[in-house]
Amino acid sequence: MNATVVVSRVEPYSPDDECASVTLRSNLGEITAFCWGLELKEGDTIENRLSALDAEVRAAYLQDWPEEEKEEKSKERLEQIGPYAYRGVGRVIDPNSGLIEVLGFKIELGDVPCDGAVEFECTRVDV
Repeated sequence: MNATVVVSRVEPYSPDDECASVTLRSNLGEITAFCWGLELKEGDTIENRLSALDAEVRAAYLQDWPEEEKEEKSKERLEQIGPYAYRGVGRVIDPNSGLIEVLGFKIELGDVPCDGAVEFECTRVDV
């Protein structure tokens, strides 16, 4: 996966506000994240490393489950459940830093319980 993602939209809270709603695009999907203190504009590329606030993470399946069920539970998905809140399934790419990848986005969730696929839910994704 690319080391960067593309900014497709920036919506500041107000004209002079440092906070903004930023929509990012990868080759596989789109995500809207909270941004503070960065001057971003449409078309910019940024490092592909987002962070999650108040993330709950669990293994997507147990090791003794049938292979077809493991495969089904491992399918990547990302569902927006609030302005910046998401739930989904991603793949752990760095267990030491709690980093997962989902639909082309790398998100730091904190502690992850396993290697492989994880289900997660978070209250906010930040740039």
